[in-house]
Amino acid sequence: MAIDFKNPMEKNLFSEVKGVIDSCKVGFEKESLRVINSAISQNIHPESLGSALCNNYITTDFSEAQTELVTPPFHDKIQGLEFLENIHHFVSCNLKDEILWPFSMPPPIDDEKHIPIANYGSSNLGLFKRRYRAGLSERYGSLMQTISGIHYNYSVPESIWECSLFKQTDINPKIIRSDAYFNMMRNIYRINWLILYLFGASPIVTRNFVYEDEKAFNQLDNETLYLPYATSLRMSNFGYQNTRRRKLEVSINSINEYVSDLSSATKTSHPDFAKIHSKSNKLETQINENVLQIEDEYYAIARAKSKIISDQRTTSKLNQGGVDFIEIRSLDLNPFSRIGIDEETTFFLDVLLTYCFIKQRQHFTDNEMININHNDALVAKKGREPSLELLKDGEKISLKDWGNEIIDNLLPIATVLDSNKSQYTKAVSQMRDKINDANQTLSARLLDKTANNNMSFIELGESIGEENKKHYLNLNQSENDNWNLLEKEAIDSNTKQNELEKNDGESFEDFVENYFK
Repeated sequence: MAIDFKNPMEKNLFSEVKGVIDSCKVGFEKESLRVINSAISQNIHPESLGSALCNNYITTDFSEAQTELVTPPFHDKIQGLEFLENIHHFVSCNLKDEILWPFSMPPPIDDEKHIPIANYGSSNLGLFKRRYRAGLSERYGSLMQTISGIHYNYSVPESIWECSLFKQTDINPKIIRSDAYFNMMRNIYRINWLILYLFGASPIVTRNFVYEDEKAFNQLDNETLYLPYATSLRMSNFGYQNTRRRKLEVSINSINEYVSDLSSATKTSHPDFAKIHSKSNKLETQINENVLQIEDEYYAIARAKSKIISDQRTTSKLNQGGVDFIEIRSLDLNPFSRIGIDEETTFFLDVLLTYCFIKQRQHFTDNEMININHNDALVAKKGREPSLELLKDGEKISLKDWGNEIIDNLLPIATVLDSNKSQYTKAVSQMRDKINDANQTLSARLLDKTANNNMSFIELGESIGEENKKHYLNLNQSENDNWNLLEKEAIDSNTKQNELEKNDGESFEDFVENYFK
């Protein structure tokens, strides 16, 4: 079976990298709400988990009740998943009456006042993080921020940059590496609809997410609604989106354009955000009135990232070191996995991302971005609809035909990655089954689970969360290879936060000013 690499550059590149591409690095960031009795927890971040500001593995996202679990990057994906499992074990054993909510979409929240904004202490850095989140609440509401997902951080092996294609003596290696990653990111955008179809697991939402559009939905129970063919309402206009975001255009044609557009957005006043009144409590206002307070506010399918570890701005780090990895952000939590993602998904994504890295395509056109947005919106809300058609290069094509076409191109890569094993080929083949039978997708299985078990969405979430917690409580610490590491990190992180709070040598206002310099 041949790959559709028509470009000689692609063929040469694949020939050169196929011996090392299985050494890519993968890391995970997984968000989950802490929940008590089907309601978002009002408890502070458990002290036994360490400082959310300084812990490298356990932190919080928008809300104090939104735990974020972070793994280091691993060459071995299984080791990465095991590390994520170890963090879940440690966290679960340090929760009292709470469970980790297994779904991307939160349980019912009747008042946004019940969504506590994350608290990071009294250091300048901690206050900055809290004010940024307060700004998100003012701009978009806290409800949207409680939506959770899993981010997949991917980097190609360093040895790839020794390939002849990337060894151009007259071009800065940083630019060559960054251009390759941006080419990859554009290709991810082009087929992101497939990620939504395969890994979307949010066809159900609570009523407070749909407002006046409730008539477009079917009722699941008194508190929740669904769309019969939806895959990822999290990635639809009912999820982690905002109409104001449409006014923000960030080019991914090159690192220079990307950095320039992000920087401009953090310097340009937005009329709606300028109307947000200052409040007496400084922690309840935004950092500034600009389109983006900071670059982290840019929500996207994928983002270019630097491995530089510092509190510098994202754009500063990218300017300094270029792109080191890509963060894939369109994955829903898989409720059928205790850790929100499974082996099958990681093996498939590695094949898909390898393809996206090798495939050489031109820069985006305006029409192409329109097609991409159209496909993503359609699949998010109607992805399992029979005979659904998407737009490819401006022409209509059925989702099944395009999906099978992509699978045909992935299988030869999977064969190379497998070497003497078959986990990659197996994962790709299983995804073909889901393309040809929508009932096998996560979103279909979730709807089926509620129907066949006579369970509401809320009851199912509670049941899965309790079952997961029980599993971890029944494990011994000795079964967790990273228990001591996680315990030490919790203790050390509290010490680091205390030191930060004691040693701040400038005012908060000066800290903010220096950050943007």
